[in-house]
Amino acid sequence: MSSRFFAQAGDSSDESSSSESEAEMPVARAPVRQYASILEESDDEKRVVRSSKDKRFSEINEAIKAIRNAKKIKDISKVFEGFNSLCSTYTKSQNVIAKNGTPKAFIRCVADLETFVLAVWEDKEQRSKLNKINSKALGALKQNVRKFNKAFETDIEEYRKNPDNYEEVIEEDESDNDDDLETAKDSAKQAKKSRTSSSRAFDEDDDEAGGDGMSDDDSDDMWNESDDSSSSDDEMPAIGYTAAYFLKKKDDDKKERPERKKKAPKQQQPRTSTSKEDEGWTTVSGVEKVAKEKPLFEEGTEITVDVVNQKIAELSSIRGRRGANRKKNIETFELLTETCYKENLGIPVVAKCLYYTCLAIFDYNPSMSACMVVDIWVQLLVTLDKLLTLLEGHREVHFVEGLPDEEENLENPEKPLTVAGSILVIMERADDEFTKLLRNLDPHGTEYVQRLSDEAKLCVVILRIKAELATRKASNNEMCRIYLREIEHLYYKVDYSAEKGGTGNSKAKMDELCKFIYRIESSDHSGDLDRIRTRAMLCHIYHHALHNRWSEARDLMLMSHLQHGISHADIPTKILHNRTMVQLGLCAFRNGYIQHAHTTLNEIQSSQKSKELLAQGLSTQRMSERNLEQEKIEKQRQIPFHMHINLELLEYSYLTCAMLLEVPHMAAHQFEQRRKLSRTFHQQLRNAEKNPLIGPPDSMREHLVASAKAMMKADWKTCADTLLAHKIWNLMPNAEDVKAMLKQKIKEESLRTYMFTYSACYDSISPMVLSRMFDLSNKQIHALISKMILNDELKASWDKPTDLLILHRAESSKLQSLAKQTADKLTHVMDNTEKMLGQGTTFTSRGNAAASLTWPNNIFGAGNGSLQMGFPIGMSGDSSRGGHRNYQDRSRNYQDRSRNYQDRSNAGNAGYNGRSRGGYNNAGGYNNNSGGYNNNNTQYTSRVY
Repeated sequence: MSSRFFAQAGDSSDESSSSESEAEMPVARAPVRQYASILEESDDEKRVVRSSKDKRFSEINEAIKAIRNAKKIKDISKVFEGFNSLCSTYTKSQNVIAKNGTPKAFIRCVADLETFVLAVWEDKEQRSKLNKINSKALGALKQNVRKFNKAFETDIEEYRKNPDNYEEVIEEDESDNDDDLETAKDSAKQAKKSRTSSSRAFDEDDDEAGGDGMSDDDSDDMWNESDDSSSSDDEMPAIGYTAAYFLKKKDDDKKERPERKKKAPKQQQPRTSTSKEDEGWTTVSGVEKVAKEKPLFEEGTEITVDVVNQKIAELSSIRGRRGANRKKNIETFELLTETCYKENLGIPVVAKCLYYTCLAIFDYNPSMSACMVVDIWVQLLVTLDKLLTLLEGHREVHFVEGLPDEEENLENPEKPLTVAGSILVIMERADDEFTKLLRNLDPHGTEYVQRLSDEAKLCVVILRIKAELATRKASNNEMCRIYLREIEHLYYKVDYSAEKGGTGNSKAKMDELCKFIYRIESSDHSGDLDRIRTRAMLCHIYHHALHNRWSEARDLMLMSHLQHGISHADIPTKILHNRTMVQLGLCAFRNGYIQHAHTTLNEIQSSQKSKELLAQGLSTQRMSERNLEQEKIEKQRQIPFHMHINLELLEYSYLTCAMLLEVPHMAAHQFEQRRKLSRTFHQQLRNAEKNPLIGPPDSMREHLVASAKAMMKADWKTCADTLLAHKIWNLMPNAEDVKAMLKQKIKEESLRTYMFTYSACYDSISPMVLSRMFDLSNKQIHALISKMILNDELKASWDKPTDLLILHRAESSKLQSLAKQTADKLTHVMDNTEKMLGQGTTFTSRGNAAASLTWPNNIFGAGNGSLQMGFPIGMSGDSSRGGHRNYQDRSRNYQDRSRNYQDRSNAGNAGYNGRSRGGYNNAGGYNNNSGGYNNNNTQYTSRVY
């Protein structure tokens, strides 16, 4: 039968017959699948059904492997990430672990991780090499691991007793899921057979339809199946898959299950030396490393002084090089010192080795800003003690500063034995390192207290070096340097034995040390001695002020004139000056000198930078932020915590002084709001007024504001109770005496405030009434009010027969106050002009051009215009005097006008001049001829007949 596809194109009969046969004959189509295949996996991919236990344990295994790999490469950040993953997986697996128990591999992992973290943390040399990310991750990992392992303490202890019973990775229990695995395999196998049989059925339909498709051989080659698959084709239902098809057959149980063999861990057997070549060698494990130490001297070398000097020069040349092993350098110098002892090379050589050992210890830190490690610091003290002990036993050995190495004498006993170097420089460097060490420690930790105990050892070293220099008759410069170091360790310490009435020797000791420096003549000192003398004097003043010796500290500060030249000093000296001024102000406050205390503390407190000025920390700057370099430099200037001054106590003392001075001043000058003694105090009052709700005082500033408001009402009891209720006063030395002093000052200032505020309401008042109101004696009342009258603060006079205080109603109005202010400012303008003319100031180049001074609108406090004062043309020689007289005349006119205002006010108020009452005439009051408000000419007189 020929195919229709090979018909001739021109045969029309064939075309017509073929078209008719095509119409009659149906087209064979593939049957549509009624059911989709359930399992569509390919032959290579096999689906594995796993239980929840295996899933969770597999996740834990992955986290353990990640941690183990990260530990091998010492990547702390990766270890931290793996630990977090392990913790989260463990939390998700709580249900599985509750049924099956905690895996032993998990216990082993967390126990080994804790050991690893502690080992890295204790290795300070390795920890210092970590980058910023790993260093931060190490701190967090140490805390988290310790906290997480608390729940497994018993399991970890048991593991450390028997570590062999704990595997490294969780071994999966395959017997539990074998049935599931076989079931999944059978279902996948049958699904593959069904897909094969269905595909063959489709091919047979195509062949029966009459199409010449693939041959039998091709089909056999394409669809080559095993006998099992052909037998399963007979069992497949014709329609599709049914439930019986997926049921388990009995014959399947008879099939043998393949057994998986577990691989035993490989055990490395130690290599045995059987051959002759292996004799004399020892087997070393891969973990251990053989350290190849280079000998100090080559074999056969005769150790002499020159050889040791060459070795010292060789080791010294390595100092400061990048990548040099600094710890190894220290050990080499120590070994060299022991070698010199054994070879008996002489005391000078041993002293030189110890000296260079100290220098190598100082070079241990690569950066000057970094502090010394505690172990290295202890080693430095031990080495320095050995050096001093050696020098004290052999006085013939001398260290000479600035001596070249070629001029050293280490062997010849006929000449002075000299070594190049200075033990004073070693001591100063050790003192600086001690300060740096305390600066970088946590002041609230126990390690700070432990290191602070080393100060006693350092002070002993200073005393020994001072005695050594005094014995060798060192220069004045060296003696002053060692004396200053001793002063700086003594000046800030309180002598409690002297405070309790004992025989304290700190004052005598400070006088001895400081006066030694004061006596050094200027011809004998170098440029550094001025700085030493300045610092010694500041420390002396600080010590006096610390022990409440106010008069001695004040006199020494005034006589030294340090405040005039302190601006040219270096920054550490300026910091010491600020600390001294603060301590001097606190001393004045404790002794009751409120005005002096306020003046002394005002400069530090008004700057709002007390932390930086006292080198006790860094405050946050709002407007201008400091860069990292500036912050690093300022941190290097900080003083140790045990030398700090309490900033909160300092602020409270300053604000208390401001309150005692400002509240009476505000009551006396109601119309002059611009005259403020303390802007900080007014700022606290304004901030308190902004609060919508005022409750009981809690903070220090709230106590102060509440006390100030009570004093404005002359309620001294509430003021004293509120101010002294804060616990910060207990930090003040002699707290009870300070509280009694403050209570007395509050009574006095409350009386002054009361008289300024309510004097206009009285014609006369008895001192007895004031005594009962303010709990003061009549003598104190009389003294306070008399002082106010003498200072022209209160217009009143005493009536001795009746023992009354007669008050004069002579308070000025607002207009009179403005006139007085105008007169004062014009007087100030006149004084400035006289100074300019007295100095010969010329206003023009030729002296004949007119000039004028224009003053701002608010110079008089009122008015919208400006005052222009013209100078005459050709002001020179005698003509300048004429101009000066013109200014004087104008100022006198202004003064006369102000006096007219005063005379009118005195006449309106009907003063008490020439007025008599009863049996006496009062000739006091205002003296109209003296100008009324002129404080220098005001007189108060009283006559009794």
